Amino acid sequence: MYLRLVAVGLMMLLLSGCWGNRNIDQIVYIHSIGIDYDHRQFVLYVQLINFSGLAKAEYGGGRQVAAVAIGRSAGETPEIAAHELYTSIQQMVSWGHVKSIVFTKRALKKEVVRGVIDLLTRYHEIRHTIWVYATDASLTDVFKATPLLHASSYLSMLTNPEELFRQSSFIRPLRFNRLIAISDEHSATLRIPYITLDPASWTEDTKKKKMLSLSGVCFLHDYELQQCTDREKLLGVRWTERDVIRTPIYVKEGRQTVASLVVRHPKAKWSVLSTKDGPAFQLTIQAQGSLIELRRPLSRERLAKLAAQTVKQEIQQAYEWGVNRNIDVLNVSDQLYRSNVHKWRQWEQNGIIPLKKKTIRNISVHLSLGSSGKEKLDYRAGD
Repeated sequence: MYLRLVAVGLMMLLLSGCWGNRNIDQIVYIHSIGIDYDHRQFVLYVQLINFSGLAKAEYGGGRQVAAVAIGRSAGETPEIAAHELYTSIQQMVSWGHVKSIVFTKRALKKEVVRGVIDLLTRYHEIRHTIWVYATDASLTDVFKATPLLHASSYLSMLTNPEELFRQSSFIRPLRFNRLIAISDEHSATLRIPYITLDPASWTEDTKKKKMLSLSGVCFLHDYELQQCTDREKLLGVRWTERDVIRTPIYVKEGRQTVASLVVRHPKAKWSVLSTKDGPAFQLTIQAQGSLIELRRPLSRERLAKLAAQTVKQEIQQAYEWGVNRNIDVLNVSDQLYRSNVHKWRQWEQNGIIPLKKKTIRNISVHLSLGSSGKEKLDYRAGD
């Protein structure tokens, strides 16, 4: 009997316990990372959030004022900058809940981006599925811009871009692993969502509130920044973007907007044409729209034609903007690479084929009208 008790006691000593665990309020959780580069120094920003207030809100408790803490450090390498944070943070740090990384424009250099990638891919706590953004705004101001109604930063655009993309699709949200995969493709041009601060559109508690805004795109090739620009110049990109869910068209007749449509799940198909004077392409867009607003009597056929013209003009405008700056906005070079790698090798220069206005010979848009909402398409137009 005595030996049995001794054996049981020894077995209990082998059981793992929870002595090393810490309560949630004893750990600092880094939520977002910001990367700047100044005077040959990596400048690291981190955004910390309080999970305890978020838990209360999710379970029906009163919503607390969103608390955000922002840290800043600098170093010759990203790791030196990160380690500098430990000297003053005064609590254990967890990197396992990082949801996004924001690069400043001046940090979008090959040696900087690849240095950050090397650190993050080696460090075991950080996932490769965090969201990636670029900005020209102060990273401190970006991380201070909390959502409306005192919501936690856990619910901000930096963490939940897919929700916004489902409602209004422009540029597909970019994950960290896609940044690496696309940048390693010599034929591909990377599109990074470009965010700014909107200081005028929203008021909270009678005070103007700065809000994050997806305002454009930054283009990178081979890990180097080419240019960032506003979304208004690049509306045509969305028609060739993958997985677009819902996007609006504002149809014009002359200079006046006559109707608003919402297009769901447009499909783009590229065809490579055989020509003697270089690569050429045909682009076909298939889409169906729903009428949201009609400001002038128009027949179904006329409205569909005007909408198709709008889509075609947006694509041409975006492509020509890139041609004038030697930026492959629509990733035409990658289409040739995947269709005929031998022709791509024949024509490519640093991975990109020479871009001319006539490289895309034809843009064909087939847009049909489905629903017109709770009202018929205007009966006065014969519908």
